[in-house]
Amino acid sequence: MCGIAVDYRGDEILSIRGDQDHVLSKGNICPKSSGLQDVHTDPDRLRRPIKKVDGEWHEIGWDEAFDETATRLADIQRRHGLDSIASYTGRSIAHNIGALLTVMPTRMLMGTKSVYTASTVDQQPHNFVWYFMFGHQFMATIPNLDRTDYYLMLGTNPKISNGAQMATGANVYKKLDAIRARGGQVVLIDPRRTETAEHCSEHHFIRPSTDALFLMGLVKVIFEKGLATPGRLAEHIVGWDKMEPIAREFDLEQIADVTGIASADIQRIAVDLASAKSAICYGRTGLSMQEFGGLCNWLMMVINIITGNLDEPGGMTFPLPAIDPIDTIDGARGSWDRYRSRVSGRPEFAGEFPVSVLAEEIMTPGEGQIRGLMSIAGNGALSLPNGKLFEEALDELEFMVSFDMYLNETTRHADIILPPVGPFEKGHYDLFYQTYNTINWTAYNPPLFQPVAPGYTDFEIIGEVLKRLVIKRTRNPLKKLFAKVVGGIVRRWVTPERILDLGLRFGPYGAGLNPFNKEGLTLKKLKDNPHGVYIGEHKRCLPARLFHKDKKIRLVPEVIAADIPRLKQRWLSSETGAPSEFDMVIVGRLQRRTLGWMHNSQRLVKGKDTCTLYIHPDDASTRGIEDGSVVSVSSAAGSIQLPAEITDSVMPGVVCMPPLWGHNRAGTRRTVANAHPGASMNDITNQKVMDQLTGNAVVHGVPVKVEAVQQQSASALVDAP
Repeated sequence: MCGIAVDYRGDEILSIRGDQDHVLSKGNICPKSSGLQDVHTDPDRLRRPIKKVDGEWHEIGWDEAFDETATRLADIQRRHGLDSIASYTGRSIAHNIGALLTVMPTRMLMGTKSVYTASTVDQQPHNFVWYFMFGHQFMATIPNLDRTDYYLMLGTNPKISNGAQMATGANVYKKLDAIRARGGQVVLIDPRRTETAEHCSEHHFIRPSTDALFLMGLVKVIFEKGLATPGRLAEHIVGWDKMEPIAREFDLEQIADVTGIASADIQRIAVDLASAKSAICYGRTGLSMQEFGGLCNWLMMVINIITGNLDEPGGMTFPLPAIDPIDTIDGARGSWDRYRSRVSGRPEFAGEFPVSVLAEEIMTPGEGQIRGLMSIAGNGALSLPNGKLFEEALDELEFMVSFDMYLNETTRHADIILPPVGPFEKGHYDLFYQTYNTINWTAYNPPLFQPVAPGYTDFEIIGEVLKRLVIKRTRNPLKKLFAKVVGGIVRRWVTPERILDLGLRFGPYGAGLNPFNKEGLTLKKLKDNPHGVYIGEHKRCLPARLFHKDKKIRLVPEVIAADIPRLKQRWLSSETGAPSEFDMVIVGRLQRRTLGWMHNSQRLVKGKDTCTLYIHPDDASTRGIEDGSVVSVSSAAGSIQLPAEITDSVMPGVVCMPPLWGHNRAGTRRTVANAHPGASMNDITNQKVMDQLTGNAVVHGVPVKVEAVQQQSASALVDAP
């Protein structure tokens, strides 16, 4: 979402810097932007399709690659049914307009229910709650930071993430400072005193996975103090009378004892938030990627509603993007439990299953077994729970095709890899992240360079595979001819730019087909304004924009409320199990410089090793761990080793490490990443443990055992083969 200015000569990039005139980021960029230069010139980046023959990779032509991919997929579906082919899409397609535009066509043309995405190891609880409360999974609520007086954050580190679900353009810490400068308060709740904490009024440690209890405590106090008010939405809320009795069942002292946050602090935070002129309760992956992700996201929304801060200036507001996915993407509203997974019986949500069950669906024989996989821009070996098991599952497939620029830890298991062109060789439009805008704005960036022919975008590659798949799978000659004709028309005339232009023209700010409408948005207007177009601040939109038929908010959806007994049983039950050898818990931490797929950028990974385990001095002392020494971290799923970093920024009983490392698998081609391997946190996460309500994977709060291994320096571990 950051605007960048690229200086170049011919096909050589000279520098990348922040665009001072960009409407959102105003010159601010994060270090990751500079890494795009390395991606563009990376000699490890694939430029041609490669095929595995007898364990060896060979470069092949595009036509052969397209044809064999479609033939193999069609053959499996003919023999075993449509559901025998699965699709998995990684999180990075959210930044890739071409790949993103193929998501719905891929689901429709493949005809399979075996659909998996990285959403269920990331933000699924958000979408789940929005769907049940507002009627649409993309009704994203965004903190109105510029106008708020009180900001409560849980499980988020926006100083490093640059906002995540509140796109600000790498300057969110300035907005936090501005809140305090105008007399407001910023409160952070997190098991670690993160980089964001220095920009907050106060920070409180919290025991991992107990956030739902803390939030329930806030709800209880708000009702008890008579501070609950629905505001102007009173007539549009269903279930108000159900919420107070639910909160009343919880004891504040018990909550304080379990969470580690004093009862007096819980009461003060609740009163301050509810009494502020405007306030926000917001949380991100620390809440969604845990055992009670669904309840956490629901209770955050409840707090915003019962304090009258939903859809109000300075509260949680709703963006209206230039291309509104709510109105333009057919079938995007969401769904729940229309069908279930074959092995574990997990319900679908929005047409996909939890990615945690993908391995078992591949490895369990029987009717409906997954036998082929289309993997699009995802490195599941490092990003999915129990990555090693996932890799074992991949080796059992009859056929796997990866759409990816690299031969990485996941694509090495494929039979064919189809690489798209680099990020500067295709147009860029942030279709997905516009739904998280803190202001309404839009921009388009055309390709900077032409790819070396033949080179294709994700849109072209996936589209060609789908066209050939449909033709080869179809037995009827007339249908086959029809598919060829339609496929040819689509290939010639349907492009991302044409789709974007139509989306802009017929979006909420569009010019339509009126050639005299100079104010309305078109793709040409965005091209004429390379720094972006400012549209305006968020405006009130409820109840008109609610998607339940009665235009009302469901404050206490039954399916969510039914999960409350599980919360009580987990934390408030008098039954205590036997002591476990896994006496600590691990949480993840974001890093300023790198994303997993950018670990092959030398300028981003150089310097001090950042794949370390944060551990509190008291915990290190009792285990004989010294700063920089190698430790073993084991769980019920596996074990890893990495250097320890002793710090009081993490609370006692908790350890912390960054995800998406682990570049020590054989058979990859990422020279820089392999030289800085780190350890994969997902080698110790458990695919069997998930948020039972939403199906989201549990990454934060995993029970672990930490032991000293040997007095070996961190540099020695990194340099080891």
